[in-house]
Amino acid sequence: MNKSSLHKIMAVLLLVGATEAALAAEFSKASQCVAGVRVVDREGNKGVIVELNNGMCKVRKDADGQTRFYMHWYLRPAGASAQTSDTLGKGMYQCYTLAGGMTNYAFIDIRIDSANTYRDKSGKSGKYRLETSGKIVFESGSLAAANGKLMAGPRIGLNMDGGSFYNITCSPKK
Repeated sequence: MNKSSLHKIMAVLLLVGATEAALAAEFSKASQCVAGVRVVDREGNKGVIVELNNGMCKVRKDADGQTRFYMHWYLRPAGASAQTSDTLGKGMYQCYTLAGGMTNYAFIDIRIDSANTYRDKSGKSGKYRLETSGKIVFESGSLAAANGKLMAGPRIGLNMDGGSFYNITCSPKK
């Protein structure tokens, strides 16, 4: 076996390994956007990754053949469940919003204190519950009007309209 064949075999094995690891939920890093991998976005649109370009995943959509750029965390491999196996752990979650293709700090960090209590950035506390579907229900406190979802990472997805697009995501502070 020549060196070129060995490199090709190793590349295929790495691609298969990366794809299998990603089957748990949405992508957790940009390097998972590998050309040729079939994906689904958070709205259920299917397509194929064309390339990774400046940290953005370029996807050719099945429905109309158009290409679109996505943040890696907005995609998951086709056939993978949107539900994550991650858990919501104690600690500070910093929140960011996606607007106009830019990720911006949202100034609404969340501190998870226990399996059912949280505090906002100002220190106001509230209660929440995590349902088996991954839905986070904020029963009281400053986030009571928000809709939440446990996402891979783990991250907290937030929106105000109850839809499947979470324009604010909160990740554990590193």
